[in-house]
Amino acid sequence: AAVPAEEALVLVEYGFEYRAKDGTLVSIKPNERYVLLKRTNHHWWHVKRSGDARPFYIPAQYVKELPPIAA
Repeated sequence: AAVPAEEALVLVEYGFEYRAKDGTLVSIKPNERYVLLKRTNHHWWHVKRSGDARPFYIPAQYVKELPPIAA
C-alpha cells in the first residue's frame, strides 16, 4: 500500500505488549511499521496502523523513526 508523503513511519525494533485503560490488548512486534501521529513525549509516541482508525501509544524506546520515502 502506498503511504502519503506527509506520513512519518516508525519501525518496531523490540516486541512489547500491554493492556490499555479500556482493556484493549496492545501488542507490537519487531519489523512492524506504524504511522507516527505524534511524539507525545520522550517515553510514549502516538501511532496507528496504516488504514486503521484507532490510534494507540507505543514506547518510543522500542521503535525507530524511518526516513521519509523519496517520491
